[in-house]
Amino acid sequence: MPVLPLQMNVDLAQQHDRAEVLRRLAASMRAIDRAADAEELEQAAAVLPLLELAHMRLSHFQELCFNPPRTMTRKQWRDTEWQARDAQQGVDWLHNHAYLPNDDNLLVRSAVVLLQTAGRGEKPDRLLRGAGMALDHISSHCAAIALAEEDPLDDMHWEGEAGEPGARIARAAVGRLVQASRIRGYDYAEEQARIGLVEEAQNLTLRTAT
Repeated sequence: MPVLPLQMNVDLAQQHDRAEVLRRLAASMRAIDRAADAEELEQAAAVLPLLELAHMRLSHFQELCFNPPRTMTRKQWRDTEWQARDAQQGVDWLHNHAYLPNDDNLLVRSAVVLLQTAGRGEKPDRLLRGAGMALDHISSHCAAIALAEEDPLDDMHWEGEAGEPGARIARAAVGRLVQASRIRGYDYAEEQARIGLVEEAQNLTLRTAT
């Protein structure tokens, strides 16, 4: 039987960090009376550790197959290989049955909601920090993909001038994300244009988030 190669496709520390970010975003959503969004974020934060555990189990048995101890018997190795295959099926089942949240989309959607609210002058500094945290935990490439996969964002129609600096920055940042979402193609130039706009939004929000 061939030895299963070691494949570690998930950064476990990143998964734990993502779950904490989702929980903090849920708290921000509750602060602006977005209970349904908060619940979705909390459910996602609860589910992500399942993926972490599934990959930990898979990694453990694949490592034993790939680099077995000298004392391991042939029967023990075959049992371990079976455990690795079973663990791989568990990971595949989680993905195939769509019980795992798309945390990239959740981060981008949360950032948009927080920026929209901040742009209206409601808790602008706090919400801008929350949006910055969300965008800081996703690469510009992944955020651009998330925007392209969803329907284009509606244009923002603001009432009056933004009084506070945080509100002005929020309006500018969400404007970049709206622009990015309206670029619908997938060729290199269009992808780079989306990424560039996302990076501008990230830079704007991180002025306050940091």
